[in-house]
Amino acid sequence: MKKIFLISLFLFVFQSCAPIVGTVGMFSLGAASKEKGIGTALSDTIIKTKISNLIFKKDPSLIADTKITVNNGSVLFTGKVSEPETRIQFTKIAWSVKGVNEVNNEIQISNTSSLRNIARDISSMGEIRARIMTDKKINSINFSIDVVNDIAYLSGVASNVEEMSLVKAHASSARFIKEVYNYITLTDDTR
Repeated sequence: MKKIFLISLFLFVFQSCAPIVGTVGMFSLGAASKEKGIGTALSDTIIKTKISNLIFKKDPSLIADTKITVNNGSVLFTGKVSEPETRIQFTKIAWSVKGVNEVNNEIQISNTSSLRNIARDISSMGEIRARIMTDKKINSINFSIDVVNDIAYLSGVASNVEEMSLVKAHASSARFIKEVYNYITLTDDTR
């Protein structure tokens, strides 16, 4: 009975601190922990939750058009915002969180996006995910893909250089992709 109470208390506190993320981030913990270990995966989930909460407190509407990926303490922001100052605020917020050792801010200013670009980005992301999922040499659950204005952003943990190269090659060969930014780390990366 005491265990159930403690678990319930933990979930209540965790959810009240994370209005957007809640316990959803915990479900991704299992997949991420395969390559980088449960401790690092938990730390990354906590960092992501803290950053999400700080952004949500600043302006809840910013969460919808942006994505945060945390990998071994390295934060990657992708998506779109309307003002350049907001992009700068994301970087400041990330650096204020304990455990962050790198911030890659690839957020774009939204006035460069059109409905056509958005449709192309969705198509490209689906194409890349399908290629990665069907490649037996790639453990697809270890990678995140985001596409903004025909630019693919890759992050995650690869077991070796060959796997990382295959993921990058699949992204580069997608129909509308003009550029690929690779933030994938190797399991033996000691950042």
